[in-house]
Amino acid sequence: MKAAACLAVVVALSGCTAGAADPQPSSSAPPTSSSPTPSPTPTTDPAIAAAEAAVLEAYRGYWAAKVTSYADPAQQQDPNLARFADDTALTDAQSTIATFRRNGISMLGEPVLTPVITEIQLGEGASATITDCVDATNWQPVYTASGESAAAPDQATRVVTESTAFTAEGRWLIRSSVPHRDTTC
Repeated sequence: MKAAACLAVVVALSGCTAGAADPQPSSSAPPTSSSPTPSPTPTTDPAIAAAEAAVLEAYRGYWAAKVTSYADPAQQQDPNLARFADDTALTDAQSTIATFRRNGISMLGEPVLTPVITEIQLGEGASATITDCVDATNWQPVYTASGESAAAPDQATRVVTESTAFTAEGRWLIRSSVPHRDTTC
């Protein structure tokens, strides 16, 4: 292996000798410069691209339904919450709505989402993982009666949230959504 590497270096350097005599002019056409070969553009499998778009649609729909439901927890939950979420994502959101209702808390404003699909698998048992930096700077909990802040002291306003999605009956649903409150972004 070492001999092959040394030979490759010797062969590569042999064309670079100093003081070599000029070659005899040839009667052939002058050399043309070759343009660099363009590097291929990475292509995305259309099935994966379609699945990613559907996952992000479900994720954004889930969050839109949470925002609507949390804005006025005294009202019925947004029906889209059950349309876009299932399992712990749905039950956790419903639990938060009930807690807000009991404590007279509502969320004002809207979060800024920047979701990225970090893993996706198609076929039987299709699943996806979405990582997001949820910016709640302009989405804050307040006591509805007084308008005073209900935010926990020193609560981070930008946190990494990891969500999972799966398919059921031909559509993507959010299965879980876990904010990592100790990981800011």
